[in-house]
Amino acid sequence: MIQNVIRGTARALASALHRAAYALWARYPAQLPAGPRPPCITVKVDGPLHLRTKGWQGGAMYGDIAPGARDALLALMADGYSVVVRSQRTDQKAVAAWLEQHGVPAVADTGEPRAYWTDTTRVLCTARALTSPLEVSPYGHRHESWDATSAYIRATVNRP
Repeated sequence: MIQNVIRGTARALASALHRAAYALWARYPAQLPAGPRPPCITVKVDGPLHLRTKGWQGGAMYGDIAPGARDALLALMADGYSVVVRSQRTDQKAVAAWLEQHGVPAVADTGEPRAYWTDTTRVLCTARALTSPLEVSPYGHRHESWDATSAYIRATVNRP
């Protein structure tokens, strides 16, 4: 009896996962760009970039950028890394404007199909999880300082 319930649940779950994977795959471009692409580093907004000293505030971007973040992002891009800034905020343009205000060239995601970000001259602000060998966040690489994080990125993520 219990085995039948487990099997039925597993089938339903497998079907739901298949539909979700297909929906995500359909968002990727049909043809990926040819040739080498720069390694992409994903950085979560809250913590590594935005300190949220006044709490969530409805997702508003306020205050200064985290110490060392601006210089670290600019140096990584100058060294050939592409950078994605990920946040679940609904207004990615506000995140991009906040970064621009703090001297980091940024653009908000337009929703066009893409599997990864290749631009090394500006940061992409998005809610989507794009292909990236490293995520700087509470759940990926444990960020403590930008000096340590930058050194870790350069030591572990190879450029083409």
